[in-house]
This record gives sequence, structure tokens and C-alpha cells, in this order.
Amino acid sequence: MPWLIATALLHSALATEKSGAFRTWTLLLAIGGFSMSLIGTFLVRSGLTSSVHAFASDPTRGFFIMILIALAIGGALALFAWRAPTLKGGAAFEPVSRETTLLLNNVFLIASCACVFVGTLYPLVLEAYNGTKISVGPPYYALTFAPIFFALLLLVPLGPLLGWKRGDLKAAWRSLYPALGLAVIAAVTVLAIITPRGVVAAMAFAVAGWLIGASILDLRRRKGARASAFAAALAHAGLGVTLLGVTGTTAWRSEALTVMAPGETIVVGPYTLRFDGVTEETGPNYVADRAHVALMDGDKVKAMLRPEQRFYTAEGQSVADTAIRTTGLRDLYLALGDNRGGGRYAIRVYVSPLAPLIWLGALVMALGGMLSLGGRLRVGARAPAAEAVAAE
Repeated sequence: MPWLIATALLHSALATEKSGAFRTWTLLLAIGGFSMSLIGTFLVRSGLTSSVHAFASDPTRGFFIMILIALAIGGALALFAWRAPTLKGGAAFEPVSRETTLLLNNVFLIASCACVFVGTLYPLVLEAYNGTKISVGPPYYALTFAPIFFALLLLVPLGPLLGWKRGDLKAAWRSLYPALGLAVIAAVTVLAIITPRGVVAAMAFAVAGWLIGASILDLRRRKGARASAFAAALAHAGLGVTLLGVTGTTAWRSEALTVMAPGETIVVGPYTLRFDGVTEETGPNYVADRAHVALMDGDKVKAMLRPEQRFYTAEGQSVADTAIRTTGLRDLYLALGDNRGGGRYAIRVYVSPLAPLIWLGALVMALGGMLSLGGRLRVGARAPAAEAVAAE
């Protein structure tokens, strides 16, 4: 939720900087981004949610964070209401302009955040109200979040091609024809080559190709410009790369949960795994059951994977230490389960195609952010010198 609101804030601040538009939007989004950060902090530290992201269960700490949320959000909104009448609107802009695309960008991002907000808090509110426990999972987000975010991704490449206050939509579309071609090729490739075939996966690859293709065109258009000019293109390309990774792990992931005895093998996706048993290990502050699983290539051992179940004596907690092997385009995860007796253990295996692209896309987006920040710092550094020259 903070990521979605902060992304809207960055785009809104860009419009405020360039044309003075969206001043109210920018202030509210700044308040909202920090508020979502506090709410997220409350959820993962108060014990309200049971999740891999929740790493504390302390009602006292949760109560303190609730007070902090009330003071921060209430104070910020009160100050905004007091000062809002003094805000001046920016210059007018045409319906076809960069400001319009940024306005739609804000609407889509806030709507996406609202879907996550409702899906996260509604089960908690319902349980507190009448004791009913429900689970909100992927089907909810597939029906609510996914369509909104897909619409946003289709809009993203248009913004940089439209001028401030007034733009040429036909010229922008014409310049994006190569990106549209890449999107079609990506969709056809998925349907023709990759199995199992899925229309949703093909659509996701088409949107990713649309984003990456448009970003490449934007980079070529800005050839010779300073590094900060490439920030938006890199950030949008990183979003497309991450979408490829998310699609691969969602549409084509393989998994297995089985009980294995020493010497037994299992085939999951393209991998053949042989369970060689479990040994007890002692660490600096824990004791562990360590599994030895051989990744086979025919009759040869290609690699050894060693997932663990660790017990930390001081905290009295058991923690699974997952074994991970990556090829750069596919991740293999192994988790050791409980002891079933007779040397037999539960083993869970996941094969996630394209999972490394999620992290690669995040790095590309971060690089775009750093280039943008670097350009603004240089502009800020030159400002005093320019003022000195004007004074002379």
C-alpha cells in the first residue's frame, strides 16, 4: 500500500513541479503514503495478522502504534484542512496532455491501493464485529486489483510522449507502433510455445512487452541526453520486467508436498531430487535438523541442497531455513517439514519460472529512481551559482 501511494505521489509531484498542477493531490498523497506506512507497521507488529510478513505479536506495541497513527494522520489532515484554502491551482491543461495521464495514473494507483486496503482490513473488521472468520486470497485480487493495474500499465507509455498542457495523441500512438508489435509477438509466443497455455499469461506478457518496448523507444528518443533523462524509461522498463517474473511464477509454478525416506526420488518440473536423509546440526544459538537432497542429472549428482528446521533455544521458536537454487531464469526452493518417523520427512518443493526477473525488475526501477534523484541534486547544486551570476 505505501508503494502504490508513494508512486502516485512521485508522479503527482512531477506535475506540480512542471506546471503547478495537482498541489492538493500532492499534499494528500504525501499524507496518505506515510499513513499507509504506519498502518502497515501496525499490521505486522501488533499480532492482528498471521503471515510470513508478520514478525511480532505484541498488543502493547500495537496500541502505541495506533496512538501514533491517530496523531500523525489526524494532525496532518487537520493541518491540511486549515491551509487548503490558501493553495492556488496550477495552469489549465487540455484533456489530451501529460497532466491528464498523470491524473489517471493517480486514480488507478489509489484505486489499486483501496483494493489492497479492503482485502487486508475487511477480514479483521468482520471478525471483530461478529466473530466471522474469512480469508481473502488470490481470487479477490484477480477480480479487483488486477484489472485496475492492467489498465494503468496500458496507460504508462503514453505519458512521456505527450506534452505538458497539450499533447498530440495520434503522434504518440504512431510512435508506439513498434512497442505494440512487440506486445503482439510476446502474446503469440506464449500461446504457441509455452505450456500450459493461458490467455491471462499471454495478456500479461503482451502488457510487459508493451512496457519494455515503449521504454526502449523512449531511451532511443532521449539518446544523447543527460543520465537523469532516462529515469522514467528505466523505471517503466523495470515494471515490465517485474511483470514477466510475476506472471511466470503465477502461471507456471510447479510444487509438490510429499513424505520421503532416504534414497527416494521425486520429479518436480524439470528437476529430479533424491532425498539422502537428515542429520542433526548445532549452531551458535540453535539446533537444527538438516536435510541432504541431491539434485540429479541422470545418475550424477549435480548439486546438494540442504534445507533446515532450526530451533532457537533462547526464543523457543522453530524457523524453516529454505534451500534455494537459481539458474537466473528459474528458482528451485526446498523446505524441510516435520519428522514422520522411520527416517521419513515431509518435503515441500517449489519450482518458480522467471522468479529472478522480479528482483531484476526491482533493481532496474531502483536505478531509474537513483538517476532521477541524481539529476535533481545536480540541479539543486547549480542553483546557488546561477543566483550568484544573476546578482552580479
